[in-house]
Amino acid sequence: MMHCLWKTVFVNVFSFFFFSLIQAQSSDAISGKVISEGSEPLEAVAVVLLSVKDSTYVDYTVTDVHGDFKIADAQKGDYILNISSLGYISLYKNISYTGETLDFGNLTLVEDTYELEGVTLTAVVPVQIKQDTIAFSTNTFKVDPDDNLEELLNKIPGLEIDSDGKVNAQGNEVTKIMIDGKEFFGGDPSIVLKNLSADAIANVEIIDKKSDESELTGVADGNKEVVINFTLKESKKNNGFGKVSAGAGLDNRYFGNLNYNKFTSKTQFSIIGKTNNINITGSNIQDFLKNADGVDGDDEEEQNTAQKTKSLSGFLNTGVAGINVGHEFKEKKSLNGDYFYNHSKNDGTSVSKRITFSNANNFDYVAENEYINTKDNHNVNLDYKNKSNPNNSLIVKGQLISDDIKSYSNRMGRYFKEEELSTKNDNLSNVDRDRKRANLGINFYQKLRKKGRSLATGLKTSFNSSAMKNDQNTLITRRVNTPKESIKELNTIRDQKLNTSIVNFNFKYTEPLGGNHYMKIESYMSNKVDRENVYQNKTTISGNNKEEILEYDYDHNENNYQTRLAHSYTTRKINTYTAMELQDVIRSFGVVNETAAVTDRLFVNPMATVQYIPKRGQKYRFNYKKNIRRPRPIESSTVVNDLNPFSIRKGNPDLVAEKMDALTLSAIIHDFKSSFSFNTRLQYQYSKDAIIKSVDVDDDYIRTLSYENNGVKRRLNATLGFSQRIKSLGIRYSFRNRNFFNANNAIINFQLNEVTSKDFLFSGTLENNNKSLVDIKAGATYSVNNTSFSIERDLDRKYTKQQYFSMLDCDLGKKVNFNTQFDYFIYTDNAFASNENIPLWNATVSYAFSKQKSHVLKLLFIDLLDKNIDIYRRSTTNYFEETTSESLGRYFIVSYMHKLNSRPRKG
Repeated sequence: MMHCLWKTVFVNVFSFFFFSLIQAQSSDAISGKVISEGSEPLEAVAVVLLSVKDSTYVDYTVTDVHGDFKIADAQKGDYILNISSLGYISLYKNISYTGETLDFGNLTLVEDTYELEGVTLTAVVPVQIKQDTIAFSTNTFKVDPDDNLEELLNKIPGLEIDSDGKVNAQGNEVTKIMIDGKEFFGGDPSIVLKNLSADAIANVEIIDKKSDESELTGVADGNKEVVINFTLKESKKNNGFGKVSAGAGLDNRYFGNLNYNKFTSKTQFSIIGKTNNINITGSNIQDFLKNADGVDGDDEEEQNTAQKTKSLSGFLNTGVAGINVGHEFKEKKSLNGDYFYNHSKNDGTSVSKRITFSNANNFDYVAENEYINTKDNHNVNLDYKNKSNPNNSLIVKGQLISDDIKSYSNRMGRYFKEEELSTKNDNLSNVDRDRKRANLGINFYQKLRKKGRSLATGLKTSFNSSAMKNDQNTLITRRVNTPKESIKELNTIRDQKLNTSIVNFNFKYTEPLGGNHYMKIESYMSNKVDRENVYQNKTTISGNNKEEILEYDYDHNENNYQTRLAHSYTTRKINTYTAMELQDVIRSFGVVNETAAVTDRLFVNPMATVQYIPKRGQKYRFNYKKNIRRPRPIESSTVVNDLNPFSIRKGNPDLVAEKMDALTLSAIIHDFKSSFSFNTRLQYQYSKDAIIKSVDVDDDYIRTLSYENNGVKRRLNATLGFSQRIKSLGIRYSFRNRNFFNANNAIINFQLNEVTSKDFLFSGTLENNNKSLVDIKAGATYSVNNTSFSIERDLDRKYTKQQYFSMLDCDLGKKVNFNTQFDYFIYTDNAFASNENIPLWNATVSYAFSKQKSHVLKLLFIDLLDKNIDIYRRSTTNYFEETTSESLGRYFIVSYMHKLNSRPRKG
């Protein structure tokens, strides 16, 4: 483990210094110094080279803290040099560059004393940095008329969207999406990105946002989140805009989309609608996909690999409708509300292969599955913010969610021992689930009379109600094709109700100590109550039907108290936060009317955060925290769950909390002169009294899962990414690397088993710089997983996935656009000796009837080679699994898109 840790650290540190050295080596070409009328140097001033012919962007840089700028590797020719900054009159100079150094000396910007309405003098700069914000201009990316925000983000360096819909910026998860600084559809990234048009956006801002308390008081508290803010183009403000599109094709494929928006300085209004049967979602449906075609009901099964996301397979029908209304009563006082409805129906077939092993026996399992899953989701959000008073702020958030989920599964399972069929397990299951959730959060922050002194208090409540009815029939045939063959049929009905209430209260007080030092006293109190009601009737079908009734009420009550004494130090370059926390956890759980199990544990948790920003575009962050992971109710339950006759779950009421030390290091560097971007993140977790799984597999293939505290758990996650523009070649290259190491114990048939998993991913991309007419991209991704088990080395698993891709998006004249993408996937897996090569080829041709591209006719060719297959893998405590599912396959669609209110504004 230490070898792996030091190897990963070395790679990250070496890459940082190596590429920092490369980006620092540049020759001077066009240079100068920008100063104010008072001869003060001006930092972060945009310096842009424009074409003399049409004033289009050619190259750019920004001034440093001394006001100096340099543009290297410019081509010989005539240009317009534009120097601009907010609050100053833009300066223009016609220049002729011969290839030799051109130094302008001091260039003075005059302060702007009035504002020209409707006129923008500042040239478009591809990337700018303002304090904790990195802003990308969308004019430097090729945006097609029907692109949504998700497609736009995929074009921006350093941003990536995972297959589960999560957005990552420079290695950090984006927690919120905003439009012009205001939340949109509850800030849910998936809804915003999948339903709003990209051509309405002027800039994409990545913001390292302080907590609401820090924004009010100016005192760092160690809490930050990464948010993305989309700023609208001026032509879209105070003017309704949107799109309506529809398409139909072969095999009854269709889609329809609608979005209309009107944003003013005070009011937001948006409506969205979507319907299709071509596997396009309108929100994050990851929870809907979990175990949609899986082998069994291991909903809580923890994987040991980094690839945990379930991809969409089969056939998906989607219907989406939503409305968002927001109003700003006065500056920094606003109310925002939205309603969102999502209907999803996913059906298909799959084949799952599983190798299960223990110290007693190993066996293979193959399952063919048909599934139909439907979900109707209603979501209401309310968000009230009042920051109009400079001395206090109030934030209220409310949410109501309703889910109606129906799942049908027809699974034919076969168990093999030494390649001989031994047992059949045919299962027909119908599950109806009704879930209701309500959340309310209230936070109040108050600055007191003495500068730096403040208090904050918050209340957060959550109430969840779930009713599930499971009706299943299981036919089990044991000792197949032998004289002792036996058949057993089970009918099981299980009604389960679960109600959860959570109340959290916090109080914080900050006292200035002088010299940018602050003392903080923080208190957190929470109460969580889980109440479960179960009625289960299991009937064995025979000459005399035998019924087994299981009926109980179960309560789990947890009280958590945390008191924290902290110190913070805040300057422009350095922010520190250190604290010592005392935590008391009291748990009471058990069957109602029986003696409850009671535990009371006290913990001491140190924590520290240091952030260093030496100059604009560079940020380094260190974080350490000791966390306590309490046993989940399912892990400590005193009741046995035998709903699945081949997968029985037992809790352990004697479990104690897992104590985890978490260390995180990160670095982000942006250099505008060389267009160099670098980010890395290293996270290491070490857990004591680790909660591990204990698995027992008997001769009838019945798997009994329980939990124990045993030994340690280690996890290392490292990411690295960098990109740079090569001006002389007109291209940009980018690389991304991710490493994941996980080591923990498990108990298999009473024998200790050390499970070690190592994941490695590397990807490289090459693309052109000037995307005004053509967008070209090509690259490759290679990922490998190695999983080993100490109880049987012969079962060590290695599987790989290679992806090679290319994309071309070009305008053939002013009205015709052609887009094509080709992907080639190679899957290998030594556990199943499976090797799959899957080529995927998509193409579109569109024709715009007007210069504004407000009417577009498009022809789509999807999966031209008709390779309708999807592969999903996982490695768990004592089995490997590979699932192959059918996917949509080849289809063609003709579509029409019309922009709403697309005419340019007059005046």
